[in-house]
Amino acid sequence: MPDRQTCCLHLRGFISLLTALSFLIMTVSGVILFITPQGRVAYWLDWTFWGISKSQWGDMHITTSLLFALAGLWHTWLNWRALVSYFHDKVKKTVALKWELAVAALITIFCTVGGIYKTPPLSYVLELNDWIKDAWVKSPDDEPVISHAELLPLNNFLKKVDIELEPALAELKKQGITVSGPDQKLLDISRSNGKSPAAIYKLLKPLEGKTADQTAAAPVVPAVRQPLKPVPPATPAGARQVPARQLWSAELIQQQFEGKGVGRKTLAAVCREQQLDQAAIIKKLAARKISATPDDTLKKLGDESGELPIELLKIILVGEQRN
Repeated sequence: MPDRQTCCLHLRGFISLLTALSFLIMTVSGVILFITPQGRVAYWLDWTFWGISKSQWGDMHITTSLLFALAGLWHTWLNWRALVSYFHDKVKKTVALKWELAVAALITIFCTVGGIYKTPPLSYVLELNDWIKDAWVKSPDDEPVISHAELLPLNNFLKKVDIELEPALAELKKQGITVSGPDQKLLDISRSNGKSPAAIYKLLKPLEGKTADQTAAAPVVPAVRQPLKPVPPATPAGARQVPARQLWSAELIQQQFEGKGVGRKTLAAVCREQQLDQAAIIKKLAARKISATPDDTLKKLGDESGELPIELLKIILVGEQRN
């Protein structure tokens, strides 16, 4: 096919450059998305790279991938005769590069299917991806207190974390945080003040569970002399008092762990943190036809059993004592 020229553009050269440049940007955005934190963490910390947020990197990757696909199709159309000639042996009247085509097709199919079913060694790449994303969480404060908390209006967010509105507004004003009103989203408040949603919540966290009266300065009350109470009998030597501990319920687990990324925890880590008998928990899961090992993550067990990680955590903890 002869070269084509449109206006001042050399069409073949233009399409080749467009394909190469879109591939370059698509590759860069793909690498960045590979190392970004999990979405809930990225939005909670207002994470950026080169001043570009996770969602913006994702949008860039989609648009440049589309551009690369269109440019690639156009490039193929312009070079169709050369491509057909490349695969056709005019002397033997057969298809050339049979083995090369077969091997290339097998590799492509393996990567496609292996990505879906997490087949080794592709599963190692995906596990590395999870490890890199989880490595951004340096402390419990880096995990959102509730899923997508940054998208909630301030008054709704405060209700969910048990903080009263008036003391919260007063505290934010004291800290120099400007709020247009209780209906302003937490993310908008954070960005307009140059802070992350996590930083805003950290300022308000001391107010959790307190009423407006409790947050005000408490008046000094003279001490009242109380009558002496009988001293309880001493505990016998060698005896140890065990404080009563509350049992885990499904509601408590949902409230405390929802949106906290429990899927990345291994079964061994959950048992260690909650002081549970690892063997007993594995038997407990086996009774629900869930085969588990200590090194399995809740996400992996959930993928295999069709359960969400938070639901698996309920199976593990409900009825157990809280530490």
